[in-house]
Amino acid sequence: MDVFVQMPSSIPRRAFAAGLHLLASALVAAIAALLVFRFWYPTPFAAISGGIVLFWLIVCVDVVLGPALTAVVAAPGKPIAELRRDLMVIVLLQTSAFIYGIYSLALARPVWIAFEVDRFRVVVAADIDASTLAQAPPELQALSWTGPKVVAAVKPSDPEEQVRSIELGLAGFDLSLVPRNWRQYSTQRAVVWNKARPVSRLLERYPALREDLSAIASTTGQSIDQLRFLPLVGRGTNWIVLIGVPDARVIGYLPVDGFL
Repeated sequence: MDVFVQMPSSIPRRAFAAGLHLLASALVAAIAALLVFRFWYPTPFAAISGGIVLFWLIVCVDVVLGPALTAVVAAPGKPIAELRRDLMVIVLLQTSAFIYGIYSLALARPVWIAFEVDRFRVVVAADIDASTLAQAPPELQALSWTGPKVVAAVKPSDPEEQVRSIELGLAGFDLSLVPRNWRQYSTQRAVVWNKARPVSRLLERYPALREDLSAIASTTGQSIDQLRFLPLVGRGTNWIVLIGVPDARVIGYLPVDGFL
């Protein structure tokens, strides 16, 4: 904080202190944005899972409020020792709030794109009870930190488990939120392909999507006619998952309602 002792005399203390604090806060926010949007919420999941809104809320509260409080406490004539104390309190509060915000983003990060029955669902880390992860197949017990992976959620075959599954569904726990229902996506590719619908139906409703569909199809060397789609259910939003041949691979996403 001794930087304030040698502060340029032509710059008011409040402006200098707030500007310096804003610069430091913006740098921290930029580093956090790289982590969040490069690893936890890769495109387009920042939009699908609400990561953009949550991140900007953190930035507005933390990056803006911190420097604003600094401008308030950096009154002209305040002793340096007292100013240092006030700034340490502000930085401590700001850091605590920022850590909590990043923790919230980590909990809300998407970990699975799960096929269930006739749709895909975005599953976030907070949806999963950690104590039930051991019930998942061994290769699916670790939740991703580098963007969501594609899996399948299947209905149980045991009659008792079917009843329990219905009870869980009525309580708001869909198939894909229960780890014991998870399976490798490769085991359900034929089911996915049969449930998926041709994009011709999509174009009937959204003819303006042709260019976007062509761009996505071209990345895999396919034509639009070869593609199929299924709805993708996220938090408060509906997208579609585009599926390509020959193995029902997920090749893209578009922000339209797929429940046609």
